[in-house]
Amino acid sequence: MDVRERSDALAVLMAKQLRVRGAGDLSDVAARAGRRLPKRLHKDVALWVGAVEKLEHPKLALQVDDRALKRSEKRLRAYLDGQNPGAVRRGEILDLVAKVALVIWIVGLGLFFFLLWRGDLT
Repeated sequence: MDVRERSDALAVLMAKQLRVRGAGDLSDVAARAGRRLPKRLHKDVALWVGAVEKLEHPKLALQVDDRALKRSEKRLRAYLDGQNPGAVRRGEILDLVAKVALVIWIVGLGLFFFLLWRGDLT
């Protein structure tokens, strides 16, 4: 696989694991991922984007460091393989349910004290 194909494979994996919509190339996916991707990995993504751009020029293609690309790919894949999009989604749903339950409980408590204040509960 050449660098462009590996970059596209990383972009697909990142879009899937971080639940990013509208996937394009690696820089677009990383930009859409935002804070879901740690800063240290944004540097690895920048290395990949720079390598893909350099490979389009014959003289600059000699500046691409394959070892650095392999290390950064290993770090990116290790982080992305550790992500569980299903667990993140379940957490978001449970947070929403907890917020709704808290609002219902506060409204019920407020209604209870209002009725107690008016004397309707005696």
